[in-house]
Amino acid sequence: MDILAETVNTAVLAKGILVGFGGMGPAIAIGLLGASYMAAVSRNPESAKFLGQLFVFVAMAELFGLIAFASIFIIK
Repeated sequence: MDILAETVNTAVLAKGILVGFGGMGPAIAIGLLGASYMAAVSRNPESAKFLGQLFVFVAMAELFGLIAFASIFIIK
């Protein structure tokens, strides 16, 4: 009967979902950015000079994952 009386800890569940989606979103975004950059460079080799801008956008995408990871410490 103790098993039926247990309550579900929603904070732990919320943290797991937050880390899961918070890591999956930036991973997809970085993959799409890299694929688009490689396709652009293969079509026009002179566009390789935009690698620095790619790193800025990758850092911005990764920031959302880091914010999601940091926010799990706020949820109680």
